[in-house]
Amino acid sequence: QISKLQNIIEILSRYPQQDVAGFPLPEQVPRFCLPMGAIVECWPQGQKVYGAGVTFFEELPEDQVTQEMKDHLKISTNDEELAELRQIVYSNKCICVLSHWPFFEAFKKFLSSLYRISVSTQPIPLERYISHFMLNVPFPSPQRPRILVQMNLYEPFEICQRYFTSLPVSGASFSALLRWLGPENSIKLFYYVLTEHKLLIHSLRAALLTSVAEALVSIIFPFSWQCPFIPLCPVALSDVLNAPCPFIVGIDSRYFDLCDPPDDVICVDLDTNMISPIYDRHPFSWKLFPK
Repeated sequence: QISKLQNIIEILSRYPQQDVAGFPLPEQVPRFCLPMGAIVECWPQGQKVYGAGVTFFEELPEDQVTQEMKDHLKISTNDEELAELRQIVYSNKCICVLSHWPFFEAFKKFLSSLYRISVSTQPIPLERYISHFMLNVPFPSPQRPRILVQMNLYEPFEICQRYFTSLPVSGASFSALLRWLGPENSIKLFYYVLTEHKLLIHSLRAALLTSVAEALVSIIFPFSWQCPFIPLCPVALSDVLNAPCPFIVGIDSRYFDLCDPPDDVICVDLDTNMISPIYDRHPFSWKLFPK
């Protein structure tokens, strides 16, 4: 039985076990890892840190199932009846990688390989794969822009840094922006970003949110977005939508099952390619752009 149950989010294990100089582990990582989504991004000490995560459900050992959980999930306490109905409690877990570099595709394949290894009967400890990836795999350079990584018998993947320029590095995906919103809506959002509106981007595919949100703030280069920017906001922190200042926030679409956003927020639905109407004294018009 898989059901919604409020529980305490915590870090089960980490590597390295101690903070590295200049890159401490952000305190809010557990909350952002399970925001009803799969991609996390946060800023410790004002520096951007990208995160990629793979979430999954894992059977919770019977000795960890509390009476409160059983009451909430309406699970029988009778051992025979429990065995007959095969009522199993699952917990939501996440494996994530934090980095200053947005190698999202490589991180996704690495984490997926880790998960497959963890549920298989591999003789090599899982920690060995993690330490090899963290310590032995070289970083891409102009001399070696593509690094091929082999994880056991699974399909190898590349860590690729295609461009070595002075332009700012981001996790933007302009192809995702155009694919899910189209050129007309993309230009509308370009206008809303330039004029500093409140933007709420949402989708049931949470992995899209960071790449599209990053594309929106990158598209105004050489200008930079100076207002609050949360590409994947945990639902528990959705009160940020009541902020009086402009913002760009991404959130899981299931947020709308719980509450409604403020009236002055522009909602962008990546799943339906829809932008909610906004009652503005100066509505959007193509004539606003120079010829």
